[in-house]
Amino acid sequence: MDMMEQLSRIGIVPVIAINDAADAVPLAQALIDGGLPCAEVTFRTAAAADAIKNMTEAFPELPDVLVGAGTVLTCEQVDRAVAAGAKFIVSPGLNPTTVKHCQEIGIPVCPGTANPSDIEVALSLGLKTVKFFPAEAAGGLKYIKSI
Repeated sequence: MDMMEQLSRIGIVPVIAINDAADAVPLAQALIDGGLPCAEVTFRTAAAADAIKNMTEAFPELPDVLVGAGTVLTCEQVDRAVAAGAKFIVSPGLNPTTVKHCQEIGIPVCPGTANPSDIEVALSLGLKTVKFFPAEAAGGLKYIKSI
């Protein structure tokens, strides 16, 4: 089963911003205990890479715990996230350079898309999964149904 299918089966991916990497392991444990063995740690804080590293190293006996990196904007952030142990990458927008870099190094990527043109670019890059972002501001479910 591929990464996106695993995330789909979980159903909810908590998106978290961690300001102190020391908080990462207790938060991961709480998610696991609550039946959500996954997290998207955003790169909106300086502690993101260390938080991902702490989470992935704390649960090596649980290979199904999926920790990824979110709000990833650059190839350098992709590399930092992967080095820290991230198993997937999420970005707020569709940057073909970043997507191609993820594909080249073999890390699943789910870029943000907000319109049919973004979706077409994603398809042309071979992607099958995208994130509708910002969903509510872009029209929510009504907009999804229309496209």
